Amino acid sequence: MTSLYHHLLWFTFLFMTFIVSFLMAIYVSYLNESFYVAFNLFSFWNNDMIVSFYFDYMSMWFSTVILLISSVIMVYSYFYMAPYSKTVYFLWITNLFILSMLLVVNLSNLFFLMLGWDGLGLVSFFLIVYYQNQSSITSGVFTLLMNRLGDSFFLVTIMLFFYYHSDLTSFSSNIPSLLVLTFLMLTFMTKSALYPFSPWLPLAMAAPTPISALVHSSTLVTSGLYLMMRFSYLLYSSYTLMKVLLILSLFTSFYAGMNSIFEKDLKKMIALSTLSHLGFIGMAFSAGLLQLAFFHMLTHALFKSLLFMTMGDIMINLNHSQDIRYLSSGMLYTPMSCLVMYVSILNLLGLPNLSGYFSKDLVLEMMNYSSSSILVMVVLFLNVFFTYYYTYQLFFYSFQPIKVLPYQNFHAPMLFHTVCLFFMAVSTLVFGFFFMSHICSFILFYPVPTVNKWLPLFLNMMMFLVLFLNKKLFTSNHPLINYYFSNMMYLSNIMLTASSNLYYSLGFMLVKSVELGIFNYTLNSFTKSSFFQLSHLFLKLSMLNSMKLVLYGSILLLVMNLIF
Repeated sequence: MTSLYHHLLWFTFLFMTFIVSFLMAIYVSYLNESFYVAFNLFSFWNNDMIVSFYFDYMSMWFSTVILLISSVIMVYSYFYMAPYSKTVYFLWITNLFILSMLLVVNLSNLFFLMLGWDGLGLVSFFLIVYYQNQSSITSGVFTLLMNRLGDSFFLVTIMLFFYYHSDLTSFSSNIPSLLVLTFLMLTFMTKSALYPFSPWLPLAMAAPTPISALVHSSTLVTSGLYLMMRFSYLLYSSYTLMKVLLILSLFTSFYAGMNSIFEKDLKKMIALSTLSHLGFIGMAFSAGLLQLAFFHMLTHALFKSLLFMTMGDIMINLNHSQDIRYLSSGMLYTPMSCLVMYVSILNLLGLPNLSGYFSKDLVLEMMNYSSSSILVMVVLFLNVFFTYYYTYQLFFYSFQPIKVLPYQNFHAPMLFHTVCLFFMAVSTLVFGFFFMSHICSFILFYPVPTVNKWLPLFLNMMMFLVLFLNKKLFTSNHPLINYYFSNMMYLSNIMLTASSNLYYSLGFMLVKSVELGIFNYTLNSFTKSSFFQLSHLFLKLSMLNSMKLVLYGSILLLVMNLIF
């Protein structure tokens, strides 16, 4: 009972904050205004430490979506985490994670922004290792190491920014150095898992499903892309970096979609779907479609969190089995969750008049009418095909004959839990058009032929018929191919080995420098390497005959005379 009280208390607080943020977002959007709030935290040696917040339509709408999903997660986590202990600890860590994300979204000062950015990486580690088994600890450590790499990039970027100014609103856009922008883009790519920093995202599935619904929708993985949009006035000044980002985003979406069609783990398939959409958002941003990229990030957060929560309800009935081939048996006693799951799947497909359609279709149309190359458009539509394929896999396995597992348990969710899921489903149906009218209102007047608007619906119907009639596409088994793609084309193994060797070498140097002292350790390393190089040189000289020695000496003297 105490646990329910804590969950309801946090739900009430977050939901009331969501209402306030929603009203402020409407106010800011209608008046097209922004607010800058700053106050002096303390003074140190005649230097003021100023905390500054910047509220505009982008920060307010994103905060609204974060608070909406977080409030529903508070109720959902009570139903999902009831069999486990330490629920109060879980709640505090989850809310600390939400607070860190809100700081990243609304802070303007780079120094304090680093606190929220660093908090996301640290708290996510504690959430991933919540189950405290070998798989969770391995995934958590690897995720922490990848986030530490992004934090190091961010520290270098802040040091370079402090040379100019620490505040985002007053920073000039004429940065002469491409190195600063490169470090800035690498910082955001690591947190949003763009290639080659992608392997940590599927490994983060070791966290409980409520955290997966939060992390893979509106918090950790979107923080890098959000800050990329915040720094767009700087990043857009480099044409080369935008082209590199376009290529990496397209490849991220391509290989995540390719891996997902061979995946049979439910949570990992949805995680790869998230990775594919992150690449899609990065592609839209690099093509100059800033508002559309932000629009799709909001709609994707809503229906992807809903998909995670409904899959969590089904996996509870499967005794937390994540095998997609038993999906139909897990849906037996959760009809409301199944209905909501189909709503989120249709959003993922981009069915007309749903939120996923409004954002994804607009991006595809604008990319089609832009000056993008044919190769970019071919890869883009291949990514759309992969989305259709793994989404129809969910349809296919949900209509298979029921296979009841011997250890299967059936749990009926609470009424309040069902109402929250239904509220999220309604938000995915309504918020798409609502967001478009407040964020991308100029698109409403963009002339598009009627045939182009009906084309996605016909493509959906054709793909459904082809994939539904040819069921061998889903049931065929190729062990080597499945193993290759389930390991993300061995990228996860390569990155895990490389990062482990790197951090092991750095740790060994740190231990030696602490034991011997930095000066002694550096001197010993230098003398050892110097003596080794000198002995190697003398060995080579002894192997040379006298004629070659005279010849090399003459050439050396001639070069020295020319120089001096």
